[in-house]
Amino acid sequence: MKKYNIGLTFGSFCPLHFGHINLFINAKKICKKLIVCLSDDAYIKKHKGYTPPVKFASRKRHLQSIKEIDQISVQSLKFGKKQAVARFKPDALIVGSDWTPQTFTGANLGIPVVYLKHTDNISSTILRKQMTCEIINKGRI
Repeated sequence: MKKYNIGLTFGSFCPLHFGHINLFINAKKICKKLIVCLSDDAYIKKHKGYTPPVKFASRKRHLQSIKEIDQISVQSLKFGKKQAVARFKPDALIVGSDWTPQTFTGANLGIPVVYLKHTDNISSTILRKQMTCEIINKGRI
C-alpha cells in the first residue's frame, strides 16, 4: 500500500469503539502523520440529527489517549472538510470501507481517498441503538 506523509480523517467517534481504534492503527501504518478532525456537538446535531451523548471535550480527551493520532482538530459548521484540506494539506483522506465515493462527502476534494477495511459487526450507530434499548428496557425512560 502507498505511504503518505499526512493522512486526515474525520468523525464524531461517539461512542468511540474498537473499530475506530483499528482505523487509527491501520491509518498510521500508511502515513507518517495522522490528523483527526473531531466533529463538534453542533456539527453532529445538524449533520447526523442527534445530540451526542458524549460531549466534545470528553471525546477529544479519549482521542488524545490514542498513540497513533498525531494531531486533533475540530470539524464544525464553519470548519469542514474543505477547510481542513486547505489548512493541513494532507496527501490522503482516510476513511473506513463502510463509506464509498458516493457517500463520503470528501471524495471530491481533489486528493486521494483511502478506504481502509471496516471492522465487521461494530458501528457507533449500532452501539447508540443498543444503549438506548438498554435504558428503555431498564425503565429509565
